[in-house]
Amino acid sequence: MQSDALASLIVWHRKRAGLSQTDLARHAGVSRYVVQDLEAGHGRTTWSKLLAVLAVLNLRLEPEGPLVGRWREEG
Repeated sequence: MQSDALASLIVWHRKRAGLSQTDLARHAGVSRYVVQDLEAGHGRTTWSKLLAVLAVLNLRLEPEGPLVGRWREEG
């Protein structure tokens, strides 16, 4: 997923949930700057922080690609 599409998805879900950026950050256990960066499409965060934000919004990322099945088997 491209960063602008992910950013738009996060903004849309946050607003529908009635959360401010500060509220979302607090629930996810991250700083407001992490939420701001994600919503601006910047890739300046860690995977765990991204997943925490998505979890609050009841979203998840599913890896997709030709080697994902193999990765899962070996993981």
